[in-house]
Amino acid sequence: MKKENLGIAIDIGTTTVALHLIEINSGTKLATISGTNAQTPYGADVTSRIKYCVENGHEKLTDIIRKQISEMIIDACEIAVKKPESIEHISIAANTVMQHLIAGYSPVTMGVAPFTTVSMFGETLPIWDDLPVSKSALIYYTPAISAYVGGDITAGLLAAGFEGITEPAIFLDIGTNGEIVLKHNGTYYCCATAAGPAFEGAEIEMGMPAEPGAIDHVQQNEKSEITFTTIGKITPKGVCGSGLLDTLAILLDIGAVDETGRLLGTDKFWLNEGVYITAEDIRKLQLAKAAIAAGIQVLLHFAGIKENDIKLLALAGGFGSYMDTNSAARIGLFPKSMLPIAKTLGNTAGEGAAMAVSSEEMRKRLSKIKEQCEYIELSSIAFFNEKFVDEMTFEEK
Repeated sequence: MKKENLGIAIDIGTTTVALHLIEINSGTKLATISGTNAQTPYGADVTSRIKYCVENGHEKLTDIIRKQISEMIIDACEIAVKKPESIEHISIAANTVMQHLIAGYSPVTMGVAPFTTVSMFGETLPIWDDLPVSKSALIYYTPAISAYVGGDITAGLLAAGFEGITEPAIFLDIGTNGEIVLKHNGTYYCCATAAGPAFEGAEIEMGMPAEPGAIDHVQQNEKSEITFTTIGKITPKGVCGSGLLDTLAILLDIGAVDETGRLLGTDKFWLNEGVYITAEDIRKLQLAKAAIAAGIQVLLHFAGIKENDIKLLALAGGFGSYMDTNSAARIGLFPKSMLPIAKTLGNTAGEGAAMAVSSEEMRKRLSKIKEQCEYIELSSIAFFNEKFVDEMTFEEK
């Protein structure tokens, strides 16, 4: 009996891990598994995970994510009724810290300037022990651009078709980290913003991931009543990032939050009798949106172009695909002038990993994308700090 030719494509996010089991010859996805990154109890963002590694070493976090991947592979194979030992090809797209941890490298040097890495990947490495796949399988890691713009972004640019885009375009991946790429005249201007995990519901008092019971969208009806939907259409347990964004946009519209970000007349806004957001939650969203909005302005500055020159705003990642773009523009996450050209793309990192899982041509294209990238370190640029202060307000522009 002929052995099947299977592959695994994995997107390891700081908050969420997604895995595709793929039939290599046809490219068909046989099963998809996703779940919360098992490292989350050790820190909501990459900075806190690096801090954990400084204090305790990286080995525990490596073991945790490797065990999770192994379990997900077994689950995917059970769903598709396939044998794990038929898996010959694996590709991983992740931010640079997650790539280090899954590869077994320490990320501690990325925590302090000059933010150096052990590897920038773009290479194929042996599997680790106990991975339930073919013993001859190898793992391809998509190439990283810097310590804070990783292989998830190069994979995302590949999947989004940015190689073929000739007019100015922005790729924005909003997750636990905020990565922004502006392509102009063949150069990819890249930066990473310290947006924090607020957009994914972390470190928000009643925040939660986009899971059943999360308030995911909030509206104001014709009677000016606040209504909402929950994932799974069940009783709300909390609110996820897209619901937070909608709520803030409505609070700005009704004047319950002023242009400085102050929640007026109360310290909590109740969405129903059990779920609320606090003034502190709003402040965290404000800091996150200001970081991303300022990052966009820095890239426009370096590329020497204006907001109106941008012809496409590609929104990637789980949160970027799920949020209401009108709400995002209302709070100033990106310029309102870009709202008509905003396009949601879904999990581009996972798609890029799937494209590269066994294709040498796709891996060459990923390397070329990396070569065309110009990384801009925002922490060393006074212009970013100026723009960050400007973008802290909720003034309509």
